[in-house]
Amino acid sequence: MNNHWNGKTWYAYGTSMTSIKQGKYVPVVEKLSGMKVVNYGIPGGCLTPDGYGKGNVKGAVMTMEDGKGEADLITLEVLPNEGATVGDIYDTDDESFCGCFNQCLRYLQENTKAQIVVIIMIGGNDTPPETPSQRRGIPQFAFAEIIERTAKLNGVPVINVFTDAGFGYARVKSRDYQLDNIHLNDLGGKNMGNFIWSRLKDIPCWES
Repeated sequence: MNNHWNGKTWYAYGTSMTSIKQGKYVPVVEKLSGMKVVNYGIPGGCLTPDGYGKGNVKGAVMTMEDGKGEADLITLEVLPNEGATVGDIYDTDDESFCGCFNQCLRYLQENTKAQIVVIIMIGGNDTPPETPSQRRGIPQFAFAEIIERTAKLNGVPVINVFTDAGFGYARVKSRDYQLDNIHLNDLGGKNMGNFIWSRLKDIPCWES
């Protein structure tokens, strides 16, 4: 099968789960795809001003000074570290997650010719999926659903690692695939990278 991503340039944005230091899935996808990755994952990163990283990922996304105008693929990995204010999928404000997420996706669409793909990351493995998060008051699953709907509102392809990658609570609570309550070990990274590539390989390049 022809690999249309081979030799392309991939700009990766997101949290520690994507970052050079802790993003165990990124080298796996890089090797399988043949792409050159430019990694802007930020440990503790988030889109929202009330999140752990005070909106630092949004700041990284919404600038052209890092060369992303030359990217063939831009991925935005989200879910961990976001603040309490989720908002509505139609929001475009500077405070809620949905508002900041909508701004980021539209900025990338308006300013680049890259294919844009959202990666919805797994959350913590320390609570069952039906348990509301203390920060947001809704289960992580419900937050993942909101993220996917917001991406689809903007016509952006989604790779939903949270719901589809096999990292379910009953499997990962023993931490065979993770170093702690979220970060992956090498085996976890291999499994996640294989899954992400299985979806990414069928998303076409954006022709311009």
